[in-house]
Amino acid sequence: MDSKARNLAAALLILLLGFPATGMAQGDQKSQALPPALFQGKDLIRELQKGGYVIYLRHASSDTTQEDSDLSDFKNCAKQRNLSEAGRKEAKLIGEAVKRLKINISSVTSSPFCRCMDTATLAFGKAAPSSALYFAIGVSPQERQKLTESLKKMLGTQPPAGTNAAIVSHTANLQEAAGIWPKPEGVAIVFKPEGEGKFKYAGAVLPTDWPNY
Repeated sequence: MDSKARNLAAALLILLLGFPATGMAQGDQKSQALPPALFQGKDLIRELQKGGYVIYLRHASSDTTQEDSDLSDFKNCAKQRNLSEAGRKEAKLIGEAVKRLKINISSVTSSPFCRCMDTATLAFGKAAPSSALYFAIGVSPQERQKLTESLKKMLGTQPPAGTNAAIVSHTANLQEAAGIWPKPEGVAIVFKPEGEGKFKYAGAVLPTDWPNY
């Protein structure tokens, strides 16, 4: 599918599924009303230090002058929308804060897109690409359902004791699986896994919040 066809598919998906148009904007930095959180602020950080959570990190700030023009080879970052310089710094700062706060991350699973893989490696020092985290915009309804079920399973899976699992991916994937549109880029949405694809929203950390803890 060429870039024009993908853009048309994304626009149609907005109309059909009711995704917020502002959320589709590549540089969107607006906030979104989230469901009631189990924990907020430093209480959430203390829970993460104990372990037992899944952190869904939307990729850091991206370069809005670029677009995904050819996804036949995910290693070809020149044909994708990549992290901006600010986004690279953002991912590094998140990683530094996670390390400083002694938040143990046992696994890092990422969308194969370069902006996600780069966010994961800059923040956590590692990344295992997964096709199950492919951007859920512009795919068929059947494929979108498969992606949704896979993500639900990830969000509901308990990590090893004393650790947290990290997932780095996109907006629409989480909207489909949890009814949450993660804003802005670089936001961490935290879930308490309950097994069998079930989970509870625990809280969120904005990229600008990490230095405050």
